[in-house]
Amino acid sequence: MTRAKLTLKIANGGAKESLISVLAPDSKRLPKGLRFSMSFTGGVTEFRVESPSPSTSLSTVLALLRDIALFQEVWLLSHEKDAQVRKG
Repeated sequence: MTRAKLTLKIANGGAKESLISVLAPDSKRLPKGLRFSMSFTGGVTEFRVESPSPSTSLSTVLALLRDIALFQEVWLLSHEKDAQVRKG
């Protein structure tokens, strides 16, 4: 069994809620044997991945990291535009 845990501390409540909604598993079924969970405590969000297949676990973690990086870019760009609109 291969297990991975990713823990993020997110101070901004709006960013946390948006990230959670983006990263929550959709209605598609997970691959056989893959278990994915999210938990939240205060400003800490924890993701857990578990699978009998190391390649499935690794590809899931890499996809999660890519999604977090993309979310960060979009979040920062959208809030930069909001700040410019408020200034202008």
